[in-house]
Amino acid sequence: MEMHQVRYFLAAARTLNFTKAAEESNVTQPSLTRAIQKLEEEFGGLLFRRERSLTHLTELGRQMVPHLERTYEAAQAAKMLAKGIGKAALAPLNFGMAGNMPADLGAALAQVAQGLPGFELSLVHAGTDALIEGMLKGGIDAAIFTKPRDVPDRLDIFELMRREFVLAVPADNALADIQGICLADLAGLQWVEGDADVAAELRERASAAGMDIEFRHSASSNRGATDLVASGLGCALVPRSVQLPPGVHLLPVVDLEISRAMVFATVSGRQRSVATDALIRAVKARNWS
Repeated sequence: MEMHQVRYFLAAARTLNFTKAAEESNVTQPSLTRAIQKLEEEFGGLLFRRERSLTHLTELGRQMVPHLERTYEAAQAAKMLAKGIGKAALAPLNFGMAGNMPADLGAALAQVAQGLPGFELSLVHAGTDALIEGMLKGGIDAAIFTKPRDVPDRLDIFELMRREFVLAVPADNALADIQGICLADLAGLQWVEGDADVAAELRERASAAGMDIEFRHSASSNRGATDLVASGLGCALVPRSVQLPPGVHLLPVVDLEISRAMVFATVSGRQRSVATDALIRAVKARNWS
């Protein structure tokens, strides 16, 4: 499969007209048709049905559209990254990270470092509120964090993945041996606050159910919250993917579904550095999961 074939397919899927798609793609209609036929051979089925003047996508074609859109966008982003990276003598980046570093982010940073000789990274680990404040004040160029319910209008963000929050309890807590924990089972627990926005939603959900939730302790990160849970200071809501210390169990709460998007953020309208721009392109070129 070649990128020009994908580009022709997407144009045809958008216009549902092979003549218009060929004009948009600046190729002859026979060339566009042959390219799509090669895709159909690779996929083992028809992507379009052409019935006189009516052209429409087959079921296979409809299913392939989002996958090929992501493939094409990632290829374009990688191409722009290769073209856009300059030979700057010094390319600093102050980057903020809430929680553990995803593998895809590490790969994107390595890609930038390889292509940008002057790349100098300063990594700041902090909670979401602190990262947003640092970005708005100019001390942080870009950041990845869990999206709160109220995001400042000045931030440009795009979603990378979603994170499900579950209950973290000490291994010796009675709840650790219960199957099908419900919100009502959380009454009377001591709590550690990790993500402040998630903690606020838990308070609201508990209050609606006639329960009071009190957060006696707090940590600046989800990993810090699990460390306090391991110390026996309480329970916490943390992402299912968080790295756990020994002595902590993660438990879903069947009637308490809380999730947040992990997002990449920059400040809208602010001139981006070479390193920031390169990282944005590298991050967008990754197939986040």
